[in-house]
Amino acid sequence: MLKFILSTLFTAALLPIFLAWSREQTEGQIDKMQEAAFNTPGMASPVTPPMLAGGIGLAVGHFTVGGWLGQKGWQTFLSLLAGLGVGTALFFQLGKQED
Repeated sequence: MLKFILSTLFTAALLPIFLAWSREQTEGQIDKMQEAAFNTPGMASPVTPPMLAGGIGLAVGHFTVGGWLGQKGWQTFLSLLAGLGVGTALFFQLGKQED
């Protein structure tokens, strides 16, 4: 059970940081898209390659930590889901406190 909690806390701790960074990246990208789309069709994506790489890195990091802790695949996956839930809740809670 301790391995599951540690694996969950890994993702729950890093996810709010990743989401805040991603929000800043997306807002900057949307500004660029709006400038580029003036009188043009504008086909840029709001998800930048660094954001995609960061998300994949977070998932790979979670599974790596789960492997180091000796978790089975399904346990690592469940702790990823739990970490995503807790991390997202923390992100929104911290966002409310900043406003």
